[in-house]
Amino acid sequence: MTVTLSKRTEEIVKAQLKTGRYATPDDVVNRLIEEQISAEVSPELPPGPSETDIKSSLLAAVGKPTRPYQKGEFVELARRVIAEDRSA
Repeated sequence: MTVTLSKRTEEIVKAQLKTGRYATPDDVVNRLIEEQISAEVSPELPPGPSETDIKSSLLAAVGKPTRPYQKGEFVELARRVIAEDRSA
């Protein structure tokens, strides 16, 4: 099958290839179509983060300075999460 892309779409595909996320133009187009079909199949679910977004977030987190947790910090975090859940 041969598909002709608009100039704008072709530029988008090329930009995606430059990021290194995809090896070929076919990979870009196939992934986008699969994501669109998945979104149409289950529209009640909001789209999740893309693999690239997850990788970017993880890499950003790895680069941040760390510190040991303080005593009771997890308990306080759990209380905040529970309180937010109850207010939602």
